[in-house]
Amino acid sequence: MTTQALAGYRVLELAHFIAGPVCGLYLADMGADVIKVEAPGGGDNARTMYDAATVPGGDSTVFLATNRNKRSVAVDLTKAEGRAAFLRLVASADVVIEAYRGGVAERLGIGYEACAAANPRIIYCSLSAFGPTGPFRAKPGLDMLVQALGGIMSVTGDADGGPLLCGTPVIDTMGALATGQAVVTALLHRERTGQGQRIDVALLDQALLANAARLIQYLATGEEAGRHGSAHPFMVPFQAFEAKDGWLYAAVWHDRLWAPFCAAVERPELERDPRFADRPTRFAHREELRALLRPIFRERTIGEWMQRLEAADVLCTPVNGFADLPRDPQVQAGGMLVEEEHPRAGRFTTLGPAVRFTATPGTRRTPAPALGEHTDAVLAEAGLAPDEIHRLRASGVI
Repeated sequence: MTTQALAGYRVLELAHFIAGPVCGLYLADMGADVIKVEAPGGGDNARTMYDAATVPGGDSTVFLATNRNKRSVAVDLTKAEGRAAFLRLVASADVVIEAYRGGVAERLGIGYEACAAANPRIIYCSLSAFGPTGPFRAKPGLDMLVQALGGIMSVTGDADGGPLLCGTPVIDTMGALATGQAVVTALLHRERTGQGQRIDVALLDQALLANAARLIQYLATGEEAGRHGSAHPFMVPFQAFEAKDGWLYAAVWHDRLWAPFCAAVERPELERDPRFADRPTRFAHREELRALLRPIFRERTIGEWMQRLEAADVLCTPVNGFADLPRDPQVQAGGMLVEEEHPRAGRFTTLGPAVRFTATPGTRRTPAPALGEHTDAVLAEAGLAPDEIHRLRASGVI
């Protein structure tokens, strides 16, 4: 049997929605014992704030997809007995991931100092929208707010339109992956030194990192990147074009591809046109070139264009909608869309592990847990006696 890379490590996850749970999902897929600490009665807001009404068993498909391989403990952290029980869990854990707004964990009495007192080797990761300092440090934040504040909306959308939200929570996902990387890095450091530590991951920092290619140029030149729709801000043609039966993306990213591109679209005169001789001149006359290319691309189907452009070594791909993804041969080959059986929701399609390891692959072992499904078992593992667990349950703490 293959040993998973993070088998034997215990992670306590206190998080809602996407960023924190997706980080916990990655660690759980890699074998970590991820214990989702939730509030009794409601739990992770993702259980009910998406499409829960349509899912048998009451949990949303988003929750089911991002919380497999985890155990759920329902404990009231606003009560002293709940905090004490949580710190008992910390004593035998390796990692705490909390995604509260700034200062909440400390006010609850479960901040880094309290957890480090219970376990000096603990890796304590705070994942927040805006970070631990600055005027927004205590402000709640979601992906779309960070997209706005971090400049991403300013470069998303058509040139003559207003700022647009990216259609998926990309910053939440970047935050999740950055947190997972930070946790594994800190665990590696602890293996070498025995030292635990606090980590802070801010979604705003991930937005700035996502903007690096454009932001660094602004900082050097003072020129705003602006919005370019599907087009590249510096290279032409490099955008989505409408074909006879849908849309495809074509990119002439190097001057050596200009002649093959012109041959593929059967317009050799464009290669000889001095307005389009090289990347700078094509960019200077970009609107003229785009106007010439748009009716050309409408002459053939996506499949025909793919065949012609790929033969010319021009970068190209269909612009898939979600309905196209399950049928796309490359998506199918990647194996990310998988079937899962859930005891309450039944059989549904979800996402598999997004990173492939040859020696220690991620696995799907258990479905997303019911709220508090593992409370008694986990507390018993932390050393609480049956009468203590009974007393906590009787008083409503768990």
